[in-house]
Amino acid sequence: MRFTYGEVLMIAKLLGSACAAAICLTLVPAAAAQDVPPEQQDNDRDADFSGAIIVTAQRREESLQDTAIAVTALGGDRLQNQQVTTLQDLQVAVPAVTFGNDFNMAKVFIRGVGANTSTTGSSTGVALHVDGVYVARAEAQLTSLFDLERVEVLRGPQGTLYGRNAVGGSINLITARPTDYFTGYVRGTYGNYNRFIGEAAIGGPIVDGVRFRVAGMSQQGDGFGENPVTGQDVDDMNRWMGRAHLEVDLGATGELLLTGEYFRQNDSAGAVHYLAPSFPGVPRLAPLGVGGYAVEPRDLASEIQPGTDTESYAFTGHLSFDISDSISIANIASYRDFQSKLYQDLDLSGVVNGFTVNGRPSTVQRRTIDAEQFSNELQLTYSSDLVDGVLGGFYFHEVQHPIDSLGLGRETGVPTNTAILARDNVPLDRAYFLCGFQPDGTTGGNTLQTPKRVCTRSNLTTDAWAVFGQATFDVGQLVSGLDGFSVRLGGRFSHEKVISENPGIVIRYAAGAPNNALPTLVATEEGTHTERTFEDFSPEFGLQYRPNPDLLLYYTYSEGFKAGSGENAFASTTIVDPEYISNHEVGVKYTFMDGRLNASLTGFSYDLEGLQLNKTISGGPTGYTTVFDNAADSSASGIEFELFGSPFDGFRFSSAVSYTDASFGDYVTIDPFRPANVAGGTPFNAVTNPDPTAFGAPCDSPDDLATTPTCEINLAGNALRNTPEWSVNTHLEYDLPFELGSGGIVTAQTDVSYRSQIYFTEFEREIEGSDPYALVDAALRYESGDGDFTASLWVRNLFDTDRKSSTFALATGRLIGATYLPPRTFGVTAGYEF
Repeated sequence: MRFTYGEVLMIAKLLGSACAAAICLTLVPAAAAQDVPPEQQDNDRDADFSGAIIVTAQRREESLQDTAIAVTALGGDRLQNQQVTTLQDLQVAVPAVTFGNDFNMAKVFIRGVGANTSTTGSSTGVALHVDGVYVARAEAQLTSLFDLERVEVLRGPQGTLYGRNAVGGSINLITARPTDYFTGYVRGTYGNYNRFIGEAAIGGPIVDGVRFRVAGMSQQGDGFGENPVTGQDVDDMNRWMGRAHLEVDLGATGELLLTGEYFRQNDSAGAVHYLAPSFPGVPRLAPLGVGGYAVEPRDLASEIQPGTDTESYAFTGHLSFDISDSISIANIASYRDFQSKLYQDLDLSGVVNGFTVNGRPSTVQRRTIDAEQFSNELQLTYSSDLVDGVLGGFYFHEVQHPIDSLGLGRETGVPTNTAILARDNVPLDRAYFLCGFQPDGTTGGNTLQTPKRVCTRSNLTTDAWAVFGQATFDVGQLVSGLDGFSVRLGGRFSHEKVISENPGIVIRYAAGAPNNALPTLVATEEGTHTERTFEDFSPEFGLQYRPNPDLLLYYTYSEGFKAGSGENAFASTTIVDPEYISNHEVGVKYTFMDGRLNASLTGFSYDLEGLQLNKTISGGPTGYTTVFDNAADSSASGIEFELFGSPFDGFRFSSAVSYTDASFGDYVTIDPFRPANVAGGTPFNAVTNPDPTAFGAPCDSPDDLATTPTCEINLAGNALRNTPEWSVNTHLEYDLPFELGSGGIVTAQTDVSYRSQIYFTEFEREIEGSDPYALVDAALRYESGDGDFTASLWVRNLFDTDRKSSTFALATGRLIGATYLPPRTFGVTAGYEF
C-alpha cells in the first residue's frame, strides 16, 4: 500500500486536528452535560451488539433474536461509527446484500433478487421503506441516510406484513423520532477529496403532549475523477437534505406523527466511465468515441459535463390509536414528489458526434424523471397470549413522466433537425414537448436550440391495492405438551393495473436522402397506449419452536409477486409478465454466554418464475434497441450465518458469512455483443460478403441453438446478476485499556468486507464482472466519559482496492461502461450530543 505525498500531508493535518479535538474534549467537565434522562446518560455501548435490540420487522416490537425471519438490524450509533451514509454502504455490514448503480438508479440485490433494468418505470425487487412508507423509484433510493434510529434489512419475500409486495426483501429505515426531553447533536466530518459532511438534529417538547425533531445533513466534496475536456470533477458530491417531525398526543391512547422530508442533489456522482469496446476488431461497429477517451479509469472525458440534478420532497402522516390493551389501529398516508435530470454522453468520450459534425449519430443523453406517488396503509394489530396478528389494507398510485432524449448537446440537436421535422409535418411545438424543453434563444453563439434526434416522453401509471395479513398462534396455549410451538399463517391478495404510453420522434439521418434524412418516425400516445391488470394471492406458512428462552427454531414457506411493468422506450407497447417467487427458509437463533453472544443460522431455497430483465442492443433507427422481457425460471439456495455480541467488557463484534448459489434455468436470448445480431453495413452473403461479423452471418458458434436465425443461446446454469457466491462481513471494536480525562474511552475499530466473483450481466463475461475483493476499513474513536463528545480518525478502503460496482453495455456508443466503488478515503469526524 502506497500513499501519495498529498495524502500524507492530509493525514498529518487530520492527525493534528484529531489530537487537538481530543485534548479539548478531555478538558470539558462532565457537568457540561444537559439534563437528560438517566438511561440516556448510561450510554450502553453494547446495545447495537445485543440480541435484545428491538426491531419492528414483523410490525410489532420484539427483540432481534425473537424474530422468526432473516433480519439484520443496525442501530444509529453503529451506522455512524461505520460511516454508513448510503444504501451502498450497507453491503459492508449486511450479509447477502450487494449494491450497484447506473443511469442514476440504485441496483440493490438480496440473495440474487433485485433491480435488473436500467429503464425507469419498473418496480424494484428489493423494497425500500422509510418509517413504513414505500419509496417506489430506484432513482429515489440513492438518497443519503441520516438521523436514523436503526436500519432493518429483511431477506426473502415480504408481503404479508407490508403494504407493498417485495420478492427479494425489504430495507426499512426507521428515523429518530421526537422525545419528551430536549436532545440533539451536531457532527462534522472532513476528509480527503476535500469532502465535508455536516449533520445536526434537535428535538424535544413544545408544549405538554406536543414534540418535535428537526434534522439535516449536507454532503460536499471534490470528485474521485475529472473530466479532462471541461476540467470539472466527476463522482463528486453536492447534496442537501432535511427532515422534520411533529408528534402530537391525541388523548391517552392516540398519537399523530407528521413528517416532512426534502432532498436536493446537483453533482456529477455515479458517472459511467469508459471500460472497453463492445465489438473489438469489428470496424463497422467501432465505438463512436475512439480518440477521445480519458486515460485514467476514474476520469471521464465528455464535451458536456455529466451530472445529476435531483429534487425530492415527501409528506407523511402516521395516525395510531390503542383501542384496547390488545387492539390497536394505525394509518399511514404519504405523498412523494421526485424530479431528476440525468445528463451523460453515451460515447463516454470527448469526441463530438453529430450528423452535421462528423456524419455519426449524436450521443448526448438527457433523462428526466417526473414522478408522483401516493400511498395509504391501514393496519389493525391484535396481541394476546394466544395470537399476535396484523391485518392491513394498502393503496398505491404512481404517475411517472420520464423523458429520454439523444442529441448534440444537453438540450439541443443538430441545426438541420428543424428542417427535417418541417418536411415531415411534425410541429415544432410537439417536438419540443416530446423532448422536454423549449427553445430559449440561441446556444453556442449562433446555433439555434433545436429538438434532439431521439425524444421519448413516456406516461407510466400504476394503480395498486392489496389486502394482507399475518397471525402467529401460540399452540402451547391450546394443546398441553406443545409449549414453545407456534404456527404462523399469512396471505396477501394484490390487484395492480399498469398503463404505458411511449410517444416520441426519431430523426433518421441518411446521406443522399432528401434533407439527408429518411422519414421521421413518430409515435403517439394513442398508438402506444397499453394497459394490463394483474392479480395474485401469495400465501405464507411458518412454524417456530422455542424450547427455552435462548433458542429459537423456525421454518417459513412464503410466496412473493411483482406485477408486470412498462418501460420508457420509443414506441414501446411492452408490459412484461409478473415475477413469482416461492421461498423456503429454515433458521436457528441462539443466545449464549448469559446473553453476551448471539448466533443465527439460516438456510433458504427459492424458485423465481418470470424474472424481468432489460438490456440494449446496438443498431436500429435510434442506434440502440431496448429489450425488456421475462427470462425463464431462476433459482437459488444458500446459507447465512451471523455471530455478534460482546464476549467480554470492552470488546464488541459482529460477523456474517453468506453463501448463495443462484442461477438461471432455461433462458434463451440473444447476445448483444454478437456482431451478426447487429444491423448495419453490408449484410452477410456467402459469396460477396462472407465476413462472419457481418449482419446475418450464420450462427456457427458452439453455443448457438439450432434453427434460430438471430443466433440465440441458452444461458441455463449461468449466475444471476450481481450475486456473489460468497460474501463475508466482519466488524470488530475494542476499548483500549486506558482512560482520557474524566473517563474518556478510546476505541479501535476495523471492518472487513469480502465478495467473491460478481457478474453484472447474465452472460458471465469477465469484462462485465468484478473479481473477488476485500475492503478493509479502520477507525480510532474517542468518546468522553459522559458520552456527549466524540471524535474519530477513520479510513475506508484502506488498501485502495479498485473494483467495479456495475457495468452497462452502452449500445449507442458501442462500448461497455462501468461505475466504481469509492477509492481510499480518510478523514476526521467530531460530534457533540446533548
